Amino acid sequence: GRHDDAAIHRYFDGHWRPFFPELGSYQAFARQCAALSLIKHRILDLVFPASDTIHVLDGFPIPVCRACRGHRCRTFRGEAAWGCCATKKEHFYGLRGHLVINLAGLAVAFTVTAANVDEREVVPNLYDKIRGLLIGDKGFISEELKAEAAAHAIDLQTLLRKNMPDPRDPDTLARLMRIRRAVETAIGKLSEMFAAQTTKARDLRGFVNRMARKLLAYNFSLMAAQS
Repeated sequence: GRHDDAAIHRYFDGHWRPFFPELGSYQAFARQCAALSLIKHRILDLVFPASDTIHVLDGFPIPVCRACRGHRCRTFRGEAAWGCCATKKEHFYGLRGHLVINLAGLAVAFTVTAANVDEREVVPNLYDKIRGLLIGDKGFISEELKAEAAAHAIDLQTLLRKNMPDPRDPDTLARLMRIRRAVETAIGKLSEMFAAQTTKARDLRGFVNRMARKLLAYNFSLMAAQS
């Protein structure tokens, strides 16, 4: 329930100050949080590496403001854009997050783009990070991308549209659909428990820093629940 630097600082300042006698002011705390952004990403890479042979990828909208204010919104200027949420069938102004999880549900990679960027453009960012089977939704359909991913030892499998013939075995497709639902569950938990679809930042750098913290919190809470 505490999704920004100010709320976290108020909580620890009010309840745990004896454990953190040098906590300092909120301004100093916020600067430290920003300075440790690289360390958070390194912890994610080292503690939660993408070392499995099966991963699931999906995108989700991150509105920066209400749609009625999108044309005059000043935050994320030059970084946010108008996009469409296929699930809700509505347009929004903001960013789009792209989450990769393993079969245990742990977040192993995350990318954020402007909302108008094609989801398929995110996959090349994973070439040096993952290997094996990568399951995506219909937004990642592309024979050219599938061939390019295969050259980097990634087997990109997606569900096809209803008007597209699918030669794959129906049982295999059913398993792919069951596995793919796990990323939707992960995105739902990140949104409900950690406000992943709320920016609470003024620029992309600040948002990426906060997302690293949210992903770490999500992974550690998932590990605690499974232990």
